Amino acid sequence: MPKICKSCGKEYTGEFCEHCGYGNPNLKIKAAKKYETKIPERFLPLDEQERLAKERLAQGKKPKNKTVKQKRNQKILLIILVIAVAGIILFVLYNQGMFSQNEPDELVNQYFTSISEMDYKKYNSCFSSDLASANNEAVRSQGLDKNKAMETLYSDYINVFGKGFKSTVKIDETLDMDKGGIIEQEMDYQNQFGKSIDIKEGKIIKTTVKFEGSKSTEDVKFEVYVAKIGAKWCILNVKETDGTQSASQTTTTSTNAG
Repeated sequence: MPKICKSCGKEYTGEFCEHCGYGNPNLKIKAAKKYETKIPERFLPLDEQERLAKERLAQGKKPKNKTVKQKRNQKILLIILVIAVAGIILFVLYNQGMFSQNEPDELVNQYFTSISEMDYKKYNSCFSSDLASANNEAVRSQGLDKNKAMETLYSDYINVFGKGFKSTVKIDETLDMDKGGIIEQEMDYQNQFGKSIDIKEGKIIKTTVKFEGSKSTEDVKFEVYVAKIGAKWCILNVKETDGTQSASQTTTTSTNAG
C-alpha cells in the first residue's frame, strides 16, 4: 500500500522514501557523521597540545597550530626585542642631547659646579661627544682613575683654595656669537678633531665665579664659549679673563685637554 512521504510529499511503497530518502536509517548515520565536529586543538589541555605537536614533528610534519607555550615564548621574545630596540633608540637620542633640558646658563653652572664637586662624569657631560672622548682618552693614557682624574686636572685649584672648595656662579652677561665667531669656532673644532660641525647657535657667557675654600676665597671672571651642536648645548672653550695665575693655568690646561 503506497505511503505519503512526510518530507517531500511523494508516494513511496518501501520502508523509506526512495525519492528523498526519508526513513532510511543508513542515510541518517551518514548525515550525522557529515556534521560531526572535533574540538579545536587550541581548546585542548596544554599537555595534549604538546603531545600532538610532538607527534607531528616526529612524522616530519609542520605543527598545525602553535601551542600556548610556544605563543607565550614568542610574545616574551618579541617584548624583549622591542625593549632592546627602544633602549638603543633612547640611548642614541640621549647622547645627542634630545632629552637634555640644559640651557647655556645652566650648562655653565654645571661646568663650574662639577669642578668644585670633583665630579668627572658631570664635568665631561658638558662637552660634545668628540671632546668628551678626547678627555676619556687623555685620562686613560695617563693611567688616571676617573674618580681621581678631577683632582689631578684641577690640582692647582686645590692648592690655591684648599680641598673641598665651593664655587658660586654668577652670570654677568650673555652675548650671541656673530656669524664670524661661529665660523671661527667651527674651524677650530675641525682643526682639533678633524671633523666638520654645524653650529646652530653660539653664545659667549661672561661669568664671575666665587671660589671659597679653607685656604683662600676669590672671585674669578671667565668667558665661556657655548655652542648648540645638533640638539645639544656644549661647552667649546673656557677662558679666564681675571683671577689668580694658578686658576688661569688650570682652566687653560683642562679646557685644551677637554
